[in-house]
This record gives sequence, structure tokens and C-alpha cells, in this order.
Amino acid sequence: MKAASCSLCFLLITFFSAFGNYIVFTENGKAGLKDSQGKIVIPAQYDALGWSDGKFSVIENVTGYKLNGRWGLINTHNHRVTKNDYDDLVPGDGALLIARKNSPHSLRIVTGCVSLSGKEVIPFEYDGMKLYSLRAIVFSKIGNQYKYGLIDFDNHTILPQQYQNIYPIGNLRFAVENFENKIALFSESGKQITDFVIDKISPFTKNYAVIYQGEQQGVVNREGQIIVAPKYQSIAILEDGKIKIREPHSWEFLDGKNKLIQKHLADSIVPLDKDLLKVTKGDLIELTDQQLKPIASTLFSTISPFTHNKAVVTVNRKAGVINRKGKFIIQPQYDSLILYDKYMLASQRQGQKHQWILLDSIGTRITSKTYEYLWPFNDQYFSVRNKSFAGAINIKGQEVIACVYDSIFQISYDLAVVKFHRQYGIVNTQEEWVVAPRNSKLTILTPDKYIETASPRKSLKQTNGSVIYFTDNPISISPDHILEYLPSGTIWKIDLNGRIADRQVYPNDGIEKIFEESEGLRGILKNGKYGFIDAQGRLRIANRYEGVGLFSEDLAPAKIRGKWGFINRQDQIAIQPVYEEVSLFKNGVAFVRLQQNWGLIDKTGKILLPVRYQQIKLLPSKNFLIQINDQQGLADASGKILILPKYQRLEDVGNGFAIVQRDGKYGVINLQGISTIPLMYDYIQFDPLNQFFIAQKKSLWVDFRN
Repeated sequence: MKAASCSLCFLLITFFSAFGNYIVFTENGKAGLKDSQGKIVIPAQYDALGWSDGKFSVIENVTGYKLNGRWGLINTHNHRVTKNDYDDLVPGDGALLIARKNSPHSLRIVTGCVSLSGKEVIPFEYDGMKLYSLRAIVFSKIGNQYKYGLIDFDNHTILPQQYQNIYPIGNLRFAVENFENKIALFSESGKQITDFVIDKISPFTKNYAVIYQGEQQGVVNREGQIIVAPKYQSIAILEDGKIKIREPHSWEFLDGKNKLIQKHLADSIVPLDKDLLKVTKGDLIELTDQQLKPIASTLFSTISPFTHNKAVVTVNRKAGVINRKGKFIIQPQYDSLILYDKYMLASQRQGQKHQWILLDSIGTRITSKTYEYLWPFNDQYFSVRNKSFAGAINIKGQEVIACVYDSIFQISYDLAVVKFHRQYGIVNTQEEWVVAPRNSKLTILTPDKYIETASPRKSLKQTNGSVIYFTDNPISISPDHILEYLPSGTIWKIDLNGRIADRQVYPNDGIEKIFEESEGLRGILKNGKYGFIDAQGRLRIANRYEGVGLFSEDLAPAKIRGKWGFINRQDQIAIQPVYEEVSLFKNGVAFVRLQQNWGLIDKTGKILLPVRYQQIKLLPSKNFLIQINDQQGLADASGKILILPKYQRLEDVGNGFAIVQRDGKYGVINLQGISTIPLMYDYIQFDPLNQFFIAQKKSLWVDFRN
């Protein structure tokens, strides 16, 4: 056994990531590089090759290497171009790289730019940067805010670091946003082209960009001249430079009898919750009640569905939380927010990475530290990462397991399964080793019992190390027992004291396969034929069928002479085998197929729907959607045709009405097939929360003409 363990250390575990003419491979947990002929050009002696964002590429025969947790540059001749001085290293623009490392003057991680030879191009004095066409957008934390500026590759200031954001929009132009959330257009030389009056601006297409002012859109050229005044709902700039404009769509709120409740102009209207609608105009969203009266005073960029009476919204690319009255619980200040019932996860970008914190249900910060990763294990504990090491915090934000481990796999009963230096162990929340590190994988069962897996051996152990039970057979684990699957097909239920609590014994004489249990019986394959056995392994239905399915509602599919029918528990043919395919019975009916057509039968074999339909689908309303010749209709649970198949789309909304569509137009009919809302709308949806139909009449795109 010892010799076998030693030989495992020298097993070659290989994955490869190809880029160009090079392939990354791993050997004994270390990364190396091969050329296209398989020749090793960089030996497998590095933690990783490529870049710190997880991607791999070779740029002019140079790539990145990771050693002892830090990054450097290496060429394809195995010469280290730089030392491993960097915390992060990623491609920037062309032959330049963006790197981050510890500042020699403070505890800050600073960002700079280096060439492929390792020469410093832009000094390491910023919190982050992006490269674009001989310019670098840089930002630093000044006070409690990140401020952006623009420099050239000689580190000469083009725009000072005093703006909320800067981003390129093409044609050597930059969008510059101030702290009043207004945007101006600047040239690559730093010349201001427009005033700070723009709420949003698109990238340039054929020298034109769409600008947004409130809910209205317009167009400017690269010189900042207004080509289309900002007074339209939607604008599109085509690849040939033509400009198209569109007015808002018209929306009508109707009851099932076509009574008009109200009308509104918007790009879209979507029900969010009871008495709440999301109304979109251009790129802005308004939260309203069902009378379309605004609830919130703020317009949003996005709004999530409400969960626990709260919704995540974004304003100017920052996330916050509102309640059902549209009031801010958390002001928009985070880059990401994830809602739960009793807490929230929030992140803010720092440099190239997100830093996560834990908030309570009203937005008060719980954690004092920030983490690279934060995710709930359960209602009490959260997995976290700091400097790439794993730990755990509790619901109070206290770091109960320090971030010193490779990974954390499970937290239960104040114990955690951790990976430490590539070995598995169990620690408690006082960070004491309960089970010392080892190569075997571990699973916590109770405060004092766990499973250790050293394939094929699985052992039930106490935390003092004593073995309660072991087996080389496959097992499945439940909180209070283990199921062991013997080669014979027998299943043993083992309690946590190691006793066999239950035995499901199956005969192994000639049995080739045992299927899952249903209604107390299991299908078996024996001597090439199918039958059923009970929980004690006794043959209840002789193995004489070509195929069987699960029992459902006391009937099971059975195949005889190439056709499917149904048998009962007494091994009697209940429905003759005349079909090519059958479903299980549910609510007293089953689907059956002949050739490519489907029908519906009851448990006596009576045909409820003839076998002639392309598709039959059970709906939540208990009616059946039927389709023939690509036309849809509706039948009730007894097979009675309610609506003849003559529509390209049909939606039974469950209140006695159905939305139908034909030739691109939508309407509503009742379940007697009578039209109540005429087929004249471009789209209709039903709001089940507020019980009305929302019908759309689209506005058309037209060419803009001066």
C-alpha cells in the first residue's frame, strides 16, 4: 500500500490550454509550456502560466508566470524577463501590460504599466488603469472617492484626476463624467468639446453618437454638434451612417372583455409585483403603481424583481436597494448587490477586483474587513477569500476561520472541512484541528462523526479517529444514515453507529440491472427480459417483457412485440400494446404516440384525444395545449376541444381567457372560442398579479430628416 501511495506522487496529470503554437500542461501540480510539436519549452515548475485574470496568451514570445503567489514575465526560451514582483499581471494594449504590486512607500497595492521587456512605462502610482490608443485612463482613491484622469504613455497629465469616470467611445473621443453624474465629450488631447449636460452617451458609429438627456435621446457628431435634438424616445445609428428615430410604443390596459382601463406611452411595461409596474422609456426605468402613477422619484437604469419586499436598482452604474414604496433602503453606492431575507452581499470595485462586504437587512455594514469572495454556506456561515486564501465568517461578520486555507468545502455543526497545503482536514471555529490534514476527502455528518474517502475505501469515523464502519462499495450519504450498494444489487441502510438498519435484498441470480423503485416495485433486467421485484427482492411480475417503465397510478408501461401498452400490479395487460411510445399516467391520463403523432388516453385505454397531434402539453390550468399542422388550440381535462387549433400561438392564462396570435397580431378569446379582444395588437401579456391584459401597439422606425 505504501509503494502504491508513493507511485501516485509521480502520476502525470495533464490538462492543456492551447494558444497559437503553445500548449500549457501541468505535471505534479506545476505548470509548464510545450510548443506545437510537443517539445517542452518551459519546464513544469510554476504555479501557473499566462495571466492573473486566468487567461493564457503569448505576446511576442512572452507570457506571465506565477511563482509563490506572485507574477512575473518569462519568454518561450525559459528566460525569466522579470522577477515575480507583481500581485497581478494582465495584457493592456498591444505590447504593454498592466501590473499591480505592493507600494514601497505604503501598504497600498499600486498599478503601473510595463513593456514586454519588463521596463516601467507608466510609474506604479495609481490604484488602477485601462489603456486605450496611446492613452491611459487612470484612477486613484482620493479621500473616500475614486477619481479618474487621463494621461499619455509618458505619464503626462492630459486630464487631471478629478472626475467620477472616464471611458473611451471611439473616434479618439472620451466620455468624462463629473460627480454630478453629467457627461461631457473630450478629445484625446484633453480639449473639452461639449458642456457637462449629457446623462449618457453611446460609442461613436460613423462619426455619430446617441446622447441621452433624461428620457429623451438625440445625436451628436465627434465635434460635439447637435445633429438630432434630444427629444425622441429611441434613436438608432445604422452601419451606413443613417439615423432612424422612433416614438414610444402605445400600451393599453384592458380587461378580458376589452374594456379600456387606461393608455400609456413607453418602450415597455412589465409587471413587477402586486400593484407594481416597471415602465421603461429609452434607457430609464420608472416604478409605478397599476394606475401608472410614479412611486419612486428616481429613474433607474435597472430594477430587479422584488424579493422580501426589496429590489436591487442601479443608478449611474451604482447599485442600491429600494422598498415597495420606492424609498431607498441603501443609496446607490455599490458595484454589485445580492439580496437575501436577513442579509445582503455588497461589493465595490477596487482596481481590477471586487471587494465584498456583508450587510444586514436594512443595509448596515456587518463585516469590518473586505473580501475578494463572499458567499453563504448556510444561514450561519459564509465562505470568504482574502489574498486568494479561504476562510469563513459568521452571521455577525466575525472571522471565525482565518483566511489561511486553500479551500473550504463544508461548514456544519461549527466544524469546517478545509484544504490546507493540498490536504484535507476538519477544524472547529476556534481554529483547532479536529481531524488532522490528510490526503483523503472528508464529509462532516454530526458534531463527532465524519466520512473519510480514500478511494475505494469509505470509512465512517469518530472525530477521535476510531473507525465505526468501512466499505469499498459505493455509498450515498444522508444526514442520519448511509446507503451501501452491494455488487448483488442489495442495498444496506447503515445507521451512524455502524449497524445495518435495513436490508433491501435483491436476487443476484442472472439479474443484469435493477431500476429505481416506484410504488413499491422495481424493474429488473434478467436474461434479456424485463420484470418487477418487490422491496424484499421477490419476483412479483415475471421477466417476460421487452421493456418496462415505472409504476404510476398502479399502471406501468410494458413493451410486447415492439409495441407499448400498460400492465397492472397483478401482471395483467390493462391497455393493449399498440403504441410506439407512452408516458406515465398522471392525473388519470397518459400521452401515447403512433408514428409522429400524439394522443391522450385514460386508465381504461379510452382515447380522450385522437392520435393525430404534433404536440400535446398539460398546462397549469389542467387544460391541454394541442397542436396540429403548426396550429395551436385547447382541450379540457376530459379531452373536449375548447378552442380549435387555428392559432400560431395560444396561452391559456387560467381565468377563462386565452391570449392568441395569428399572422403577427395578438388578441384574446374566451374558452368558448369567442373573440373578446380583437387580433389587432403587436403583443399582449397578462398581468396575473393585477388581473388585466397589457396590449402593445408598436411605433415604427422612420428615417430622420432635417
